Amino acid sequence: MTARLASYWEIGAPPHQPPRDLPRHTDLLIVGAGFLGSWLAYWISKLKPAWAQRTLVVERDLTGYGASTRNAGFLTAGHVSEMLADEAECGFDALFAQFLKRRAGLALTLTEFPDLPTDPCGSADYDEITDPKRALARRVNGALAARGEAPAFETRSACLGGSEREVFFSPSDRGVNPMQLLARLRAAARAAGVRFAYGVRAQALSGGKAVLALPAPAGLQELAYGRAWLCVNAFDSELVSRSQIVPGRGQVLVTSPVQAATSHHLGFLHDGYDYFKFVDGRLLLGGGRHRFKAQEQTTELTPTDEVRQYLLALACTIVGHDRFRIDYNWAGIMGFPQDRHIAISHRTDLDDTTSTLNACGGMGVALTPLVARDEVLRLP
Repeated sequence: MTARLASYWEIGAPPHQPPRDLPRHTDLLIVGAGFLGSWLAYWISKLKPAWAQRTLVVERDLTGYGASTRNAGFLTAGHVSEMLADEAECGFDALFAQFLKRRAGLALTLTEFPDLPTDPCGSADYDEITDPKRALARRVNGALAARGEAPAFETRSACLGGSEREVFFSPSDRGVNPMQLLARLRAAARAAGVRFAYGVRAQALSGGKAVLALPAPAGLQELAYGRAWLCVNAFDSELVSRSQIVPGRGQVLVTSPVQAATSHHLGFLHDGYDYFKFVDGRLLLGGGRHRFKAQEQTTELTPTDEVRQYLLALACTIVGHDRFRIDYNWAGIMGFPQDRHIAISHRTDLDDTTSTLNACGGMGVALTPLVARDEVLRLP
């Protein structure tokens, strides 16, 4: 696996110890201990506790490798500019169904972990407000009203780099430390008997048999399973030859503590390809993938200088000056089903015992709780 820079969230987090041995059989096998795999383990422990001690989660890293520990820490259901682009690709019905899932997943997270520290800052879409965007926001709010739910979007004034503008604002969106949420999920599952094995990489998986690579000197081990889920996001193609998930490297930087002439919301720019928030008095900024799309369709975790320079220039615009330094810079790997934000189906059955499960598309933190819960409810 690629050596990579730690994310801001991983700083100071102790790595898990690799296992000394593994069972030769497990009833339920989850590959990947990111948000989807950890939510699966959590819901098994809560909704199907009889399965908990018969569940094994394997994770190839000692903390997390893809996007779950390395994202920007947004707990969001989406924003108008991105949704307008998605509507052109998938239509309103698919767009709204996905939005409802994200909204429900966000609410589930806060219900299950009411003590989880979050920043209730809301989010602002800083792109220009156009008539088509106003129409889409009205349609989404109207569809929610018909369901007896509160509106998602309102317009208000916000400041970006000292310049005030009208924005679409979503009051329900929050900032979150993803490592804190993952730690709660994993601890609850472990307390119920779910076993986690870190530093274990799945080499092959099909027909009720898995080949796992343990840390040296243990080598390869076969494991039989009753049912298995691949929850590895953009790394799906390493185990599934016909995977339709396209990887997208997301690069993030965090500045030194800074005084910024910008509203302290979750911020979206350029149809959501660029995104920022403030954490511990610092600007956290990610994006640039759309400017360098060809080189960002990769599972390579090393940040690139081209995106770093793009983000640095954007940081100066957001902050309103250049009197800061970059203290942290890392990359995470997102996944996009058929290179889109919206998936028609979150599950693909590979055989009678093995399925892939994805909740990607750039909003996985909010989407995974619902996708995982619905999957666990299918268990007998």
